[in-house]
Amino acid sequence: MKTLSALLVLLCCSTVAREGLAQSTVYTRQHDLLVAAIRHGSTSGVMEGEVAEHFTRQFRSTGPLLVTASVIQSFSRNDCKRLEMVFTKQDVETPRGRTGAILKTRLNYCLDGSPPIALE
Repeated sequence: MKTLSALLVLLCCSTVAREGLAQSTVYTRQHDLLVAAIRHGSTSGVMEGEVAEHFTRQFRSTGPLLVTASVIQSFSRNDCKRLEMVFTKQDVETPRGRTGAILKTRLNYCLDGSPPIALE
């Protein structure tokens, strides 16, 4: 009975995760992700396109590339922020089994795509 209950919980969690992924915002350009984060404070979704293809080749994984971006510092120009992006490539094969490969990066960015000229 415990095995059946555990199996039902796993199936339920898997379905919820899959539905959540299906409802995620899809980004094809990093610029769009960063602009959304500047405007809203943070954003998350699934990255597709050239960036996702690079991760697929690098990690030899066809799992989705999840991405989040959040503001970590503001500057005097309201349209410019310091952001942290976190990329998580799902289903990467490792010696310990399948896991997510995580890449974190920080950058200064403005809504027009340029970096802030002077930092504070």
